[in-house]
Amino acid sequence: MKDIQSPWSRVGSLKSLLLWPLLAGMLAFTTQASAQSLGANPAQPTFRVLVFSKTLGYRHTSITNGIATLRELGDHNGFAVDATEDAQAFTKANLAHYATVVFLSATGDVLDADQQEALKSYVEGGGGFAGIHGAVFGPSACLDKWWWYGEMFGCAFTNHSSISPGMVMIEDAANPSTAGPPLQWPRTDEWYNFTGSPRGRAHVLATVVAAIHPGGQEREHPMAWCRQVGRGRMWYTAMGHSESSFAEPLFQKHLLGGILVAAGKVPANFSVNDRRTAPWQWQQQAGVLALQQRDQIVWQFNYAATNTKPFFHPVAVPDGPVVTWNAPPDHQWHHALWFSCKYLNQINYWETEAGGEGGRGLTHWTEPQIQLAPDFSAKIGMDITYQPTNGQPVMTEHRDVAISPPDEDDTYHQDWTMTFTAAGQDVVIDRTPLPGEPGGKPWGGYAGLSVRFPKEIKEVQAMTPLGMIGFADGKFRGKATAVDYTGLMEGHEAGIAILDAPGNVNSPSPWYAISDSSMHYFSPAVVQDHPYTLKAGQSFTLRYRVVIHPGRWSSAQLRAATMHYAENQPATPGGAK
Repeated sequence: MKDIQSPWSRVGSLKSLLLWPLLAGMLAFTTQASAQSLGANPAQPTFRVLVFSKTLGYRHTSITNGIATLRELGDHNGFAVDATEDAQAFTKANLAHYATVVFLSATGDVLDADQQEALKSYVEGGGGFAGIHGAVFGPSACLDKWWWYGEMFGCAFTNHSSISPGMVMIEDAANPSTAGPPLQWPRTDEWYNFTGSPRGRAHVLATVVAAIHPGGQEREHPMAWCRQVGRGRMWYTAMGHSESSFAEPLFQKHLLGGILVAAGKVPANFSVNDRRTAPWQWQQQAGVLALQQRDQIVWQFNYAATNTKPFFHPVAVPDGPVVTWNAPPDHQWHHALWFSCKYLNQINYWETEAGGEGGRGLTHWTEPQIQLAPDFSAKIGMDITYQPTNGQPVMTEHRDVAISPPDEDDTYHQDWTMTFTAAGQDVVIDRTPLPGEPGGKPWGGYAGLSVRFPKEIKEVQAMTPLGMIGFADGKFRGKATAVDYTGLMEGHEAGIAILDAPGNVNSPSPWYAISDSSMHYFSPAVVQDHPYTLKAGQSFTLRYRVVIHPGRWSSAQLRAATMHYAENQPATPGGAK
């Protein structure tokens, strides 16, 4: 393992840094002369810390100062520091020697697959992880292609302000890393913006007030948080850009407390802190199930027999906009968030309100089986049949939709699982021909799971995990593992992402999206390119995750969410069987 021995110059000294004894379950600072940290002789370290500062992207000049500060903190507080930029240090055998790993502004894809697995196993097995500043997950930060790393942080770096004054607000003054500073902590740094928020997944320790966070884009700005990861612990601070940061006594205390928390050497509260105080409640009546907060319906499932299809509307972001539109005048068969076939054996099941060409197909369903949980998650199961107006059912479907409770970022998801079975004859699942095909239409393509956005949506953006997509004449067709469609609604940025399970027919799915002055719509159009024949008695399964979220996701965040979703899918593919 390569040890870094760099020359160091700094303003100030650690001579005045107070030590940390454990007193009545809490840490308090004392002078070096009056106490021995953690009850140990500082000359005899009781545990070791691995500091990793490899950079394949932007390199912070403060890394040198940071290593020197962490070494001196260790010297005075009973732990040894091994500093390296050699990723070969990440083996299960080597990591077992350390109480915690510290990523000090590491950037880029600094670990290969085996090294990633070693770190994951280490942390989940009871080890510690502490991240400082640039080591956060994100496309221009660290390890943005590794879903587990992003999941551990709970958000993704997007951009930052210039170096400027800010006011850090301490939320947990009992945590060892935030026990030293005042509750309103003025300091100068480079302030990070994130897509999403760790709140709802982690214990937020400190934020920057949004009104004085230069360049801020989201509604709140967490700056430090901790959480349990398996049997291990993680702690992160977004502060520490400048060399001068590591000369600040209060920031040194912040770092020391974070390392001790991650190493499991001091007690800390890892519970998720919830900023919502308004009560949630279920609303249920004949044909309708809704989750409501105060006067807002967050989502509503409509399944009355008088509907032509079961659907979700409204679908909203908590304390934010409604992101769906039901039965718009131009396409009354668009039902907000819903699933519908286009053609089954040349019968139209899509444009039922208009009759449609080729005759009209009927969609019937049983009374759904609904399970409501105290955490305001829900599971909905139902059986659906597809049959011509005059005829027997040609296909059945069993549909399960599992809905998570909104998290602290006001994000929630629906996991759709739909298993289709052909009846006594083959079923040809077809679509309107595409432009360039015989009889092709500009609107050609399969229906499937679909979302219709409000008329008022503005500043539309759509992206795949690989980046932004463009609309040619207001339309997009292409294959992707996921698409996120966002815009400005009711004065707030919000959107819906749909993630495609890898076992789906024709995965990665072909997508059909529209963004023009009259319509905003998208769908994983599973048989857009060609029909699909389901043999008599055979079945196939489609799985999707629908994520309703505030703000605009980055492609890195969409990529991480898609990889996580894919890795948690059943091994059995969804194709016909």
